[in-house]
Amino acid sequence: MNKRAFIAITIDGKRYKEYNGNRININIRPNNAKTLKERSQLLKQLEFEYRKRLEDGTYQQLINQSSGASTKTEDLLKIALQQKLRSNLSVKYAKALTHTCNDFLSFLCEKERSSDIIHLSTKRVQQYLDKFRATPTYYMGKRRELSSLFGYLKKTVGLKLNCTDVTDKIKTKATLHTIYSQEQLNEVLSYLKEYHENLYLACLISYGCFLRPHIEVRNLKGRHFKFDCTEIHLSGDENKSGRVRTVCLPDYVREAIHERVSQLGKDENLFSGNEAPFNEYYFKTAWSRHFKIMFASGIVENDQTIYSFRHTAAVNVYKQTKDLHLLQQLLGHSNMIVTLKYLRGLGVHSASELRQVMPRL
Repeated sequence: MNKRAFIAITIDGKRYKEYNGNRININIRPNNAKTLKERSQLLKQLEFEYRKRLEDGTYQQLINQSSGASTKTEDLLKIALQQKLRSNLSVKYAKALTHTCNDFLSFLCEKERSSDIIHLSTKRVQQYLDKFRATPTYYMGKRRELSSLFGYLKKTVGLKLNCTDVTDKIKTKATLHTIYSQEQLNEVLSYLKEYHENLYLACLISYGCFLRPHIEVRNLKGRHFKFDCTEIHLSGDENKSGRVRTVCLPDYVREAIHERVSQLGKDENLFSGNEAPFNEYYFKTAWSRHFKIMFASGIVENDQTIYSFRHTAAVNVYKQTKDLHLLQQLLGHSNMIVTLKYLRGLGVHSASELRQVMPRL
């Protein structure tokens, strides 16, 4: 009884001590108790009341106000954006997130931007999202980007914000990526080998090594090729999975790039020959130009892209082995659920596969 009792609350590594209910305007004072039993009961009551305030976000709001931290909608969304941009986002997603944040703030009136964020209504968020109902994919993309910002604030600042959680969801139709037939594969690679060697090598590596073309392939340097150009080693920050990744080079890929790799310095890029790689749109731009020619010639179809080489390789391996675990490792997916979704998105479960499990009499 000769020591003061308190409730300890830790938020983002910072500890707060609450000796009574003054902060939440409740008259509970455990340290005025005359006995240990009475004080214990009051502490439990105090804990219960603070837990309720934590769950509805009131406590975090009071903490922010007392510390002088801004609770304005504009300030907090900009903080959330900056924090998200510091994480390992793709360039494309970072730009989309920035545009959505700024566009949403422009949509709000001055009073809404300068008001406390907990007063932002779901109705206003829904009105903003309704501008993008032209297609389900467009709408859901904007919804995910806004949800990412509000989700950060819920997780780190502790505010209970349901602005995006209860907005409308629109079911998007699955879009199958078109893979290459064996004949198309040979024709496309033959064409690219003759008219754009860098693009040819990028597509060949994407197919043979299951690497993503625009990031993992484009940024390959001399130091990534190991054991006489039989393996590619990528660190966690050099591939999408975030884990160290090792892939084997099939003989046809090794033969195509060995001479070029042997002339590279350890920090020289496979395609530019310099330490700096080509810009992020290099392969996309090159593909767009040659796709028109190949399409007119009947070599390729709509919805076939550079990524279709990786997709085609995945489907071919699965049909040959039926081994999901092996395919997961080859694709560099974080777990098998991702691999299953990947295959389903490629339309792997064909009529012949389904026919085998149809009920029989």
